[in-house]
Amino acid sequence: MNSESKDAFEPQIAELRARVQRLERALQARGIVLEAPSPSLQPPSASDAAEAAPSLSEVAPQSIQTQSATSPAATPSAFQSVEPAPKDDRSLEARIGSQLFNRIGILAVLIGMAWFLKLAIDNHWIGPAGRVIIGLIAGAGLIAWSERFRSKGYRAFSYSLNAVGSGILYLSLWAAYSLFHLLPLPAVALAMLLVTASNGFLSWLRNSEVLAFYAAVGGYMTPLLLSNGRNHEASLFSWLLILNAAALLLAALRPWPRMAVCALLGTIAYAAGWYAVFYSDAQFAETLVFSVVFLLVFASVPWCVKEAPGHHHREVALFVASVNAAFGWAGIFLLFHRSGWPWAALALAALYFILSRIPSASSLVALHLLTANTFLLTAVTVAIHNYWHAAAMSPAQRMMDAQFSDSTWFLLFGAVLLAAGFRFRSAPLRWQALVLLCISIAKVFLVDMRMLSQGYRIFSFLGLGVLLLAVSFVYQRDWLGLRRHLQTPGNRP
Repeated sequence: MNSESKDAFEPQIAELRARVQRLERALQARGIVLEAPSPSLQPPSASDAAEAAPSLSEVAPQSIQTQSATSPAATPSAFQSVEPAPKDDRSLEARIGSQLFNRIGILAVLIGMAWFLKLAIDNHWIGPAGRVIIGLIAGAGLIAWSERFRSKGYRAFSYSLNAVGSGILYLSLWAAYSLFHLLPLPAVALAMLLVTASNGFLSWLRNSEVLAFYAAVGGYMTPLLLSNGRNHEASLFSWLLILNAAALLLAALRPWPRMAVCALLGTIAYAAGWYAVFYSDAQFAETLVFSVVFLLVFASVPWCVKEAPGHHHREVALFVASVNAAFGWAGIFLLFHRSGWPWAALALAALYFILSRIPSASSLVALHLLTANTFLLTAVTVAIHNYWHAAAMSPAQRMMDAQFSDSTWFLLFGAVLLAAGFRFRSAPLRWQALVLLCISIAKVFLVDMRMLSQGYRIFSFLGLGVLLLAVSFVYQRDWLGLRRHLQTPGNRP
């Protein structure tokens, strides 16, 4: 090709180059990035070029496409997959306007209405019955009004109105009973139960965990609102049982495991407060029955709560099981601390051993098994101390015998747990055994060396040393193949 031919094609090449640059800029404006093809040593054939060359409808922006290129087939799926996702329009401004001002506005309305009612009461414009009726009508009206906003898509505002309406209903019923003595306690309690039940039903019907939380707050606040400072153990714990059953029912029907956490924390708060103020030995039997029932109810949570992705079912199950076991242990100990504690601890150990045999997640099985072992360890330790405390000997001799018995029991139980861990290839059992052996080491070196006689001291150190050497030998032999397991690339920590 001579220079004259090249000069003839220069304007056309420049025009094509400009068109390509315009197309590239248009595609980049739409968020589409085209990778430049890698250079080839040989020019492509005519058929390959025809297959590789994109059509105008595939690369041109909509403004320069022809009318026939507007069909759905004109937009390739590859370009659709790389378009940027739409940005979240819930900016800080939107959150302030839709949520923060919503809460402040509701609070301002409530404060204004409270001041108006106070003015009306101070000037005797409204009698006690009228005040209660106004509160009941206002609360019911706000709840009904909230449903209208919910149907229009304003869910957050609707739930806020529902919470305010429910709060007004609770306060009105409380005033009718505590302040004005217009209604008896059973009638007010039944009315509050209906308010709580209606909110719970609405939460299930609307699939709203927020409404369920509002219902739980109202339900657990009811005993405080209706309290007259007297001891009503049966009424209080029966109310809590009803609320707990309702909360677990919602958690079973909907993937709301946090409802079980709310129920557990509410029950613990009331039980601890009641025990500190009202408990006496005359209420032992009734308190024991309620304690066992609560323990069994929350022990069933891991199998009752509905599982769903993203709702942290396993974490909630472990949390509830752990807290329930800890406070169950504390409650039973407070009831039996004077006598009978070893037998109560053995019963708890048997219960958690049965729970560990129920098919469930491995972490939950391990937790139940470790809890059963802890109860067994505590039961035998307390029994040993009770035995030596009743022995007919000097206090110093009883103390030495009890301390030596504790060390012997810890070492033997640790050895049994370690053997069971090796036998059943259970890492949790082995770790619990190692922790118990560490406690035994600390006790022998820090307590037994100072408090035991020379003979007991010799047996204590010899027993500890022989057991630790045996454990070391077992781990050095690597009977479980732990070193081979850790040397596998996928199992390295």
